[in-house]
Amino acid sequence: MSGLLSRETEETERLVTFSDGVFAIAITLLVLDISVPTVPAGEPASVLPSLVFEQWHELFGYVFSFLVIGSYWVLHRRVFVYIEKSDKRLVWLNLLFLLFVAFVPYATSLFTAYPGQFGIMFYAGTLAATGFLLAGLWGHASRRRLVQEGLPPRAMAIRAARFFVSPIVFVLSIGIAFIDPFVAILSWLLVLPLTALFESRLVNYLEGETKGSTS
Repeated sequence: MSGLLSRETEETERLVTFSDGVFAIAITLLVLDISVPTVPAGEPASVLPSLVFEQWHELFGYVFSFLVIGSYWVLHRRVFVYIEKSDKRLVWLNLLFLLFVAFVPYATSLFTAYPGQFGIMFYAGTLAATGFLLAGLWGHASRRRLVQEGLPPRAMAIRAARFFVSPIVFVLSIGIAFIDPFVAILSWLLVLPLTALFESRLVNYLEGETKGSTS
């Protein structure tokens, strides 16, 4: 019985495969939110560019959600690069995280249909919850020693901070939305440079560790 339990805890490939499927479906569903504009009867086709421009919120929602889901997929992939074992809580945390990933297309549709204060707050809240769950998944794996041995504590701390960057920005944007909804939308763009900053810090640290161990 203990052997069967050991095999179950060491199986993480199915978690990754199932997760990749959910990511692929969620990121594909985003494009269904973009509707093709209809030229009103009697209007010339030359009005089409202006009709497309009026869909800026739909196009922005698609591109930004695509990038965010893609970013969460990259982080999720990197989590499971280091996770060697699983337990029941990790499995359920992963399922809960995927629940929110699959919910992002709906939140995007709500935001693009109603790009006002509530739509912004609902969308940002969904993305924040998704990010916090991924951070919680990494934190649980780290605390329960489900990750591979020998990971430097500094690298684990930088990666944990990296996981919190996106959800914190989205939470702050909810507060900004009470003052100025448009500024709240602009604040989401901070996710990209902040993500790159923490990623470069992690890469530089790991490269430094590699050079130090080989010298």
